[in-house]
Amino acid sequence: MKKLALLMAILMMVCASASAVTASDENVYPIADEVVTLTVWTGNVANRDYVNCDMTKFIEEKLGVKINFQFYTDDANTAYNLMLASDEWPDIFLGPWFSTDKILMGMEAKMLLPLNDLIETQGYNYKAVLEANPGYKDMLTAPDGNIYTFVYTDSGVHKDSEYKMFVKQSWLEKLGMEMPTTPEEFKDLLIAIKETDLNENGENDEIPLMGYYNGRKSDPICFLMNPFELYTDNYYTITDDGQIAFHANTDGWREGLKYIADLYANGLIAEETYVQDKTQFQAILNKPSDDAVIGVMPIWYQGDVIDANVLNWVDYEPIAPLKGDDGTQQSAARFGGNFNMVGAISTKCENPEIAFKFLDWFIGEEGTYVGHYGVEGKDWEWVDSKSFFGGDKSISRLVPDIEALWNSGSFPRADKAEIRYATTMDPEKIYTDNTYALVHAAQTYEPYYVNHHIPDVVWCTDEDVKTKVANYSTTINDYVKSTDTQFIMGQLDINDDEAWNAYLKGLNDRGLEDYLENLAVYYGLE
Repeated sequence: MKKLALLMAILMMVCASASAVTASDENVYPIADEVVTLTVWTGNVANRDYVNCDMTKFIEEKLGVKINFQFYTDDANTAYNLMLASDEWPDIFLGPWFSTDKILMGMEAKMLLPLNDLIETQGYNYKAVLEANPGYKDMLTAPDGNIYTFVYTDSGVHKDSEYKMFVKQSWLEKLGMEMPTTPEEFKDLLIAIKETDLNENGENDEIPLMGYYNGRKSDPICFLMNPFELYTDNYYTITDDGQIAFHANTDGWREGLKYIADLYANGLIAEETYVQDKTQFQAILNKPSDDAVIGVMPIWYQGDVIDANVLNWVDYEPIAPLKGDDGTQQSAARFGGNFNMVGAISTKCENPEIAFKFLDWFIGEEGTYVGHYGVEGKDWEWVDSKSFFGGDKSISRLVPDIEALWNSGSFPRADKAEIRYATTMDPEKIYTDNTYALVHAAQTYEPYYVNHHIPDVVWCTDEDVKTKVANYSTTINDYVKSTDTQFIMGQLDINDDEAWNAYLKGLNDRGLEDYLENLAVYYGLE
């Protein structure tokens, strides 16, 4: 009986809370007694009709406002700097995403309005988001204790980790092989691809593994290093106890380079990987199945390089992180999607409460649905089919989103997986809807995530530290990347202790120790 009474009490509190939210929402909209014009500064994205699209019309009618778009035509950074120098500021800034530096400059120019009081008095949605996610408030709060922007989060599961590798599934099946689970099995797969006429053209033209230079996780090291040492693009992580851990100078890192260099020496990694660009790679990749030549490729997502008119995204299946000799399977990841700051109010705004309520609507449930899909009944509808999230009902789009929406990322959003993945899980659409490919790959990697603890937002006001971190980052990252590539390609011998020690000395000579000390200050770890 006590348990039943406790359960009933909890249910009553939940219902009361839900009623309170509903009542607040009903009281908020429309947000003004008379139509108020809000000047909104943002980027004019090609093929998006902000002025006339369904999203704009719905918002204006729902909120009781008239949106006067003020589009910038220069690149985002130049446009923002010009705005700082002028004295003609809009009511609302929607684009670009705010860096901490941009906010600090806006604060110094007294251009950005502090939102703390408005969050408390008007923030029906924003206040709830901050209370539910305490870490958001820490990232949003400037050194003066104020919050100046709204939040943009992306719950896309593919955002958590991008260090992936994909294999041509039909070739794996032809070979009668299982997905590789260790570095040795992965090498065996590459050898089998190299030695088998899988495209059945009578030629020995199969390429076991190919990537391209300076792409988004298109270097094999992003995936192949992980059984030996955790890989990140900056070559460091923040440990669970708040220490900077540099990875590109360890014994494990050297063992990883030995393994990758061996693959290269045996002709299992194409030489072009380290010299060609994305366009050149795509020309080799995007051929009909009968003419296909690439067996395995490193990339963050297949759709970034696959031409859907030639191949299907799911032609290439994700390979889970390989297991090292000690049983380690890992992929560096952020947890909970990515976080950005977008949406601020000018100090010259004559109706700051109206402007705040306007921005606040976007991060409520209705605003999130509209931001993802447009207007219900016009741009999408509910259907009785399973969703990607697992719901019994799902969303079926009626028009392409580009016809209905503003560009994603140009307005506030507190994303939810149940909304983002509310579309229909239709097996017939996995070749045309990239949701399946993105989610499937993420699910393959999720069990092996290791939190790199590197925050998306960093407030550092020490200009000397910021300059040192930026300079060291460029110098050391370039040195690691170029030297490691030389080791892999055999231009330097990774098995030669003298060559390895010279590499370590090169790191130290370039200021590695000072770099790590400044990183600790930059991230507020000291």
